[in-house]
Amino acid sequence: MYHLNLFKSSFELPQLHADKAPYLALWGAPATVDALHRNPVGKPLFLLHDGPPYANGGLHLGHFVNKTLKDALVKFKRLDGYFAPFVPGFDCHGLPVELEVEKLGVSKDDPRAFVEACRAYAEGQVANQTAEFRTFGVAADWEQPYRTLDPEFEAGAARLFSELPNVAKRLRPVHWCPDCASPLAEAEVEYKERASDSLVVLFPVEGLENTFLQVWTTTPYTLPANKGVAYSPALDYVAVADGARTLVRARAPEDAADTPTFDLAGRRAYSPYTGELVPLLPADYVTSSGTGLVHLAPAFGMDDFRVGEAHGLAVEHYVDERGRFLHGEMAGMSLREGTAHVLERVAPLVFSHENVQHEYPHCWRHKRPVFFRASSEFFMELADVGPRALDALQHVHFVPEGSRERLSSMLRSRTSWCLSRSRLWGTPLVDASDPEDRALAARVAGEGVEAWHSAGPRRTLDVWFDSGATHELVMKKRFGRTADVYLEGTDQHRGWFQSSLLTAVAAGGPAPYKALLTHGMVVDEHGRKYSKSSKNYLPLDELFKRYSPDVLRLWALQQDFTKELKLSPKSLDQTVERYRKVRNTLRFCLQNLVDFDFDFALAELTHSQNRLQVLELRELVTGVQEAAGLYDFAAATALLLKYADAVSSDYFTAVKDALYCEAAGSERRREVQYVLACVLNTLLRLLAPVLPFTAEEVFQSVRDALRREEASVLLLTLGDLALPSVDTPDELLATYDQLKALKREVNQYVDAHRQDGLKSASSLELAVVVPDTPAALLVSEAEMVDFFGCAEVRLGRGNGYGVRVVSSERGLCPRCRRHSRTGLFLDLCARCDDVEGTAAALGAAAA
Repeated sequence: MYHLNLFKSSFELPQLHADKAPYLALWGAPATVDALHRNPVGKPLFLLHDGPPYANGGLHLGHFVNKTLKDALVKFKRLDGYFAPFVPGFDCHGLPVELEVEKLGVSKDDPRAFVEACRAYAEGQVANQTAEFRTFGVAADWEQPYRTLDPEFEAGAARLFSELPNVAKRLRPVHWCPDCASPLAEAEVEYKERASDSLVVLFPVEGLENTFLQVWTTTPYTLPANKGVAYSPALDYVAVADGARTLVRARAPEDAADTPTFDLAGRRAYSPYTGELVPLLPADYVTSSGTGLVHLAPAFGMDDFRVGEAHGLAVEHYVDERGRFLHGEMAGMSLREGTAHVLERVAPLVFSHENVQHEYPHCWRHKRPVFFRASSEFFMELADVGPRALDALQHVHFVPEGSRERLSSMLRSRTSWCLSRSRLWGTPLVDASDPEDRALAARVAGEGVEAWHSAGPRRTLDVWFDSGATHELVMKKRFGRTADVYLEGTDQHRGWFQSSLLTAVAAGGPAPYKALLTHGMVVDEHGRKYSKSSKNYLPLDELFKRYSPDVLRLWALQQDFTKELKLSPKSLDQTVERYRKVRNTLRFCLQNLVDFDFDFALAELTHSQNRLQVLELRELVTGVQEAAGLYDFAAATALLLKYADAVSSDYFTAVKDALYCEAAGSERRREVQYVLACVLNTLLRLLAPVLPFTAEEVFQSVRDALRREEASVLLLTLGDLALPSVDTPDELLATYDQLKALKREVNQYVDAHRQDGLKSASSLELAVVVPDTPAALLVSEAEMVDFFGCAEVRLGRGNGYGVRVVSSERGLCPRCRRHSRTGLFLDLCARCDDVEGTAAALGAAAA
């Protein structure tokens, strides 16, 4: 038995990190939390603002991706020496919580008791989600999150609303969801294909016998609210004979050129349902689509409302909050029932009726069609705020850049923001002109929204205003300024990105973010969104039974987050293999540093491969920092994976002889161990944002040996990473570029001969001929033998090089398995003979 330097490590390759408690305790320790999130200690400040997830229900893959990206971002920033706190948030108000509380049997008849139950339910959801988020490896200030349900926050948001300019109460039609029983903001409306009525109904023209306007509508139930007919001043209208009657409509291609035009200005017509005389009014939104004449119901549409407002048309209430008619013979009818009733009533005047497929507004929560309802609501007018918001975006950095136009186009299409809601569980909507409102609002900071409803149910704010105000109520309050970056999914272009921007700009400020990062959705291998209805849903708890959170983090971070993130069994298997290679790299370092004193220092590195490895470490640090600084986490992760693969196949293979076969305290072995310590120290830091459980696992195993005062790997930075300097780096890199090319040729030679059936062919039996050039002479023959893993290296003349099988003149040392000039077959080489002799003498002395 020979004496070899072979050590074992408790660091194993398979690892699920099933017991997360020790890690969570470390990351949640007061000293760690204070250093990461609360005490800047003179460091430059970098602020990520966490968009608050809704506090209702369990978490899914989308939550995992979002929080992993944010967590990695701030951890990379900390490596660069920034104070980068992570203050998590929770969006707690709104309808989903109300519905859950109603399911628990709590009645809204007692508003205060109902709101108290909502608060208790939401707080329980926050606690559950917090516990789940922590298991993702997300190190945030979980003890001091921001929650929109906190009374101080509720009071602050109410105050901010009451102080905003450009906000006024108006009776207007608003998108209304019968399931929500509340108005919706434009950001809460999505458009889906739906079959609707397409009706052309005849309006008798005042003073002209048997002359009718052909008026188009897709909402027959709104005809009882008809107040006029809209036409386009840019179109020509014609009167066309249709039997005994004359029909008026926009000129069509099939009309004869000499068909006379019909002047609509100043005319009136009889509304077919009410029989009332209504005006014909010019409108810029009317096109030649349909008949070029559109029924006007200002209570049921914003375009209609704007035209009606300009001409003094009345706006009335026709339906209740559930979409049932309020008055007359239609009282109690639903919209569907109202449609049937109206069609029957106006049947003699119906020119045509068909069903058409078109884009129709739906509630993005309930996925049900919405309708317009006239209601007295509070609106933020965007005629002035909108253009200023678009100007503010010119100073924002977008990742990806294409998302700039997506957000801008959505802003350009908005004219107002309906801020009021018919809700109990929400931020108080304070009318500053109402003394009772002001008195109740003064109690909210101490009692919460419960005080707001103490005298009965009152109006609340759109939940998007809650989260939109956090730049002021969280970032500015805690840190004195707004955020550097927001990072959310693509759905937030119509949500939080807008509400944050509009509240900031309306208050007179710039955009609340310097950079806006958008990540894609999680999809399966077929590009389908993960959902329970698609039967491809993967619960997180099931994934964690099979994979370490670090594997899932690696899966997320190695992808381009600006596109859809694809998850499949194959992608997870590939990620597991990559993760295993990283762990193997770390394990090699740990195993070979068991007997190393980390205080060991070298004035300079004498071996070229060691110098090269330090250079590559320096390049790795620079590359990862640059990629992470550009928010390109996929590139940063790719560099780490590539390095782990390369250092294992090249450097570790080359230095095994020095590590295993040299005398334990030899200069050659100690120099390699010193470089391995540099590798370990560097990877500990760079891997912490990507694989925090693994990095912490390694750090805790060597923390005492490293003599570090920091309790956690998360407290390390690149600022205290001491890598030795290397002379003539360009020459060294150029030399090894040549040698790496030659090594590929050696490997191809071996593989080719193995395929030919020569199983004994091995790089250990080859002589590599290297050109005798000044560059090659920077690397010794012994180092090249280690690098190639071959029997010998010979310097050849000229610029050519090649490989050939070595003759048997060199013996094979049975201890180090190297060919040597000094030994015969099965004899120890001179080095191994010396090491074994010394070991035997020490053993005898010890005995």
